[in-house]
Amino acid sequence: MAKDDVFLPPLDEQKSSDKVALLPPIEEEGTATKLAKQAAGGFREAIPFVGEGMAEKSGIPKPQGMTEKLTRRGARLAPYFALPAATGVGVLPSALGLGAATLGGQLAEELGYGALPQAGAEMLGGGIGQATSTIAGKTLGYIEPQLVELSKKASKFFEVGPGARTAKGMKYGAGETEASAIRNVNNFTLEATKRAGNEAKKVDGDWIKNTGDKLGSEANSIFGNKTFQTNQQFLNDVNSLVLKAEGAFGEQGNVVKSILEKNIQGQRPGGELVSSQFVASDLQKAIIEVNQKLSGASGNAASLLYDLKDSLEKLAKANLQSYGSNLVKKYDDWKSKYHAFATIRDIGERAGVEGLTAAGQINPKAAFDVIKSRTGGNPVRNVLHENLGEFGNLMQYKRFADTGTMKAIMGATTETPLAKALKVGLQPRAPSKLGERMRTAATFAPGATQMQITPEDVESLPR
Repeated sequence: MAKDDVFLPPLDEQKSSDKVALLPPIEEEGTATKLAKQAAGGFREAIPFVGEGMAEKSGIPKPQGMTEKLTRRGARLAPYFALPAATGVGVLPSALGLGAATLGGQLAEELGYGALPQAGAEMLGGGIGQATSTIAGKTLGYIEPQLVELSKKASKFFEVGPGARTAKGMKYGAGETEASAIRNVNNFTLEATKRAGNEAKKVDGDWIKNTGDKLGSEANSIFGNKTFQTNQQFLNDVNSLVLKAEGAFGEQGNVVKSILEKNIQGQRPGGELVSSQFVASDLQKAIIEVNQKLSGASGNAASLLYDLKDSLEKLAKANLQSYGSNLVKKYDDWKSKYHAFATIRDIGERAGVEGLTAAGQINPKAAFDVIKSRTGGNPVRNVLHENLGEFGNLMQYKRFADTGTMKAIMGATTETPLAKALKVGLQPRAPSKLGERMRTAATFAPGATQMQITPEDVESLPR
């Protein structure tokens, strides 16, 4: 062994003082941590004029690499795009505007442009979101709060999609797809005919005859072999209606005046209903005739006839109470069913091919129009209105047009769950004047983030 050679014992035999101190390796921050810091810096910088100085004072480093730069710029712009999103621009248009503004501003920076050109690029990109929202509103319709509320209620009974939240309605009127539209009018028809006492999948001549005969038999069992008498409330109602009819139509012959004279004032063979006593079946006939007259009435005439119908029905119920509560319940059931039946009959007769589909299903929009007409403009009085006819304007049934193969393929792609999700995100809300101004201001606001002053500048400001 050479004299210069030094023999060192194994490491585990060395004295602790001879060992070299080993420092733990420095752990680098992960990508997620770096991006989170850059996002935090961007949010600080979003504060107009002083935000950049605040970010520097917090010790957050400048972004390195394109990903960090985009993250920081996007976070700085995000609050300005959250505002229009909250005021109804739509989630997707706002996100699109944010993305375009971020990319535009960063591209301008990479090309060496200064703060003002970058701000201009951000504004230009942000305008894409506004334009997208406007186009979506014109094509898909603007969301209206009243329709949102009504569509939520309708969704408990029918297949209602996002289209029902706008005045343009659902794609196929009664549904978001042709299949759902067919199911909806089927369910609408089943519920309407059920309220008439004869649930059926279609309304046709046989249904009208069978239901009418059934209700006629029920009425005969209620009113047959009974004697009624007039009460003071009925006399007051009749006198009031006579005055209203003459005030509205003068002395000329009209449907209101005619039916009052025929059924009330003694021109019917059975005698007058305003006498002290009369045959109950005469009141039954008067109720039925008023419903028939309502088929061709509208406006003020329909309103007065409806008032007369209500008065006749109140008189019948008041008299039937002396015959027992079971008969009163039977009468209430018959009255509701007959009212529904008469309305459905009108839908087919008045609206024609628009009232019923080729399969005999009830058109919801036609039902709503007939209900409004029969009630003189106050549809809540009709037994088919609540949870049914009231949805007519949401479910404006359209007849399906023939399409070519390519049109059918393109149409089918708009009925997928993804297409519906896009519609939900794209549809904007109808803005108020203030909302429109706020959206416009939000588009130009990112320019303020490019004009920052440092904390030192703030400290130097006069106090």
